[in-house]
Amino acid sequence: MTALRVMIVEDEMILALDLEDMLLDAGYTVVGQASDMPEALAIAEGVEGGIDVAIMDINLARGSNGVETAAALRKLWNIPSLFVSGNLDERTRQMAMEWQPIGFVGKPYSEREVLTVIGTAVT
Repeated sequence: MTALRVMIVEDEMILALDLEDMLLDAGYTVVGQASDMPEALAIAEGVEGGIDVAIMDINLARGSNGVETAAALRKLWNIPSLFVSGNLDERTRQMAMEWQPIGFVGKPYSEREVLTVIGTAVT
């Protein structure tokens, strides 16, 4: 079985590094980190072999929006997202549901929560 290939889209560097360490320790492959929509799209376009899932914050750098970024990733490369954010109000969840995310995890999150939902992407 090949390792799940994950992209992290998070504008807080400490959180992005924490997520990367967690994923690597769990045996996943991190294909890149992006802090905004243009970076995420550039990574997705440049990764050979595709991306299995993107871990997505809602509020990204430079005014980017995680729901819009997730929509573009799903439309262009069929990459599902796991939303990990402190901004998961009902309206945001409803907007995100259109793009068939694998789930939602609120911040602050536990490692177990994130890895449990990521594990569903494998099945």
